[in-house]
Amino acid sequence: MNLLELFRPYPTLQQVIVNTKTDRAFRGVLWRKRRGYLVLRNAELLKAGRETVLMDGEVIVPAENVDFMQVMS
Repeated sequence: MNLLELFRPYPTLQQVIVNTKTDRAFRGVLWRKRRGYLVLRNAELLKAGRETVLMDGEVIVPAENVDFMQVMS
């Protein structure tokens, strides 16, 4: 089972933080789940101990690079 199949229903259109295996974290709206990818809009790159960096356009994160995802309330 891959990571994307673990979530039913998938938290699309919700604010999330996606933590990657490459030590990057993004906060944004999970716009959609595409085959093998997460699409974030209004995303920010989170850096430990630094200010966030606003990302232009959509951020595409390969699902195989997702370590874990937090759904914000």
